[in-house]
Amino acid sequence: MVSTEQLERVKLDLTDRQSGLEDEMELRSTKLEGEILRLRQALQMRGSGEKEEDNMDILIDSHMRDITADNRPSVMPAGLSANNKHFGDLSNHELHQIKKMHEKDHQMKPKTILDESMGDIMNKLVNFLTYSFDGYTKALYEAEIMEDVYDNEKSTYEMIKVHFIAITLFMREDENILYIGILLVLLSIIIYLVNITTS
Repeated sequence: MVSTEQLERVKLDLTDRQSGLEDEMELRSTKLEGEILRLRQALQMRGSGEKEEDNMDILIDSHMRDITADNRPSVMPAGLSANNKHFGDLSNHELHQIKKMHEKDHQMKPKTILDESMGDIMNKLVNFLTYSFDGYTKALYEAEIMEDVYDNEKSTYEMIKVHFIAITLFMREDENILYIGILLVLLSIIIYLVNITTS
């Protein structure tokens, strides 16, 4: 059993610790207020046009270093703590590695058709022509499933609707719209040349 003397000692110890923590928090609070006041005064001096070598960048860097060196638990916004809950466990080196990988991913430009050679484009165009019927049939089946209408129960309206949905699905797949555009350009050139030669 715990005696009343031990309980009193524990209570005294807890109140001492609490007062010590309150004193430390008050000291840090006054220190932080002093830093903020000094930064505000430096900004006001700079804003008023006085030319003074106050090394504002050094002050802000040192202040930020003091804040980041503080290892007390901090209150984070709900969005940050929910999405980045594991970032607190990472070292500074690991965070820099993540930042480098993120920058590297954003520096890579996506490959477009202008980056490919004419031979590759023609090869893909021929493959598109070869396999486009299979792709359209697959899109047509998907459209029938989406509309829950099948071959023997289709009216004219439903048939047109299913084909329009299938065309849309087919064009959205891979780079089909690009090769359809190239085919239309080639077709228009052929029609133009035929029109010139016959007139």
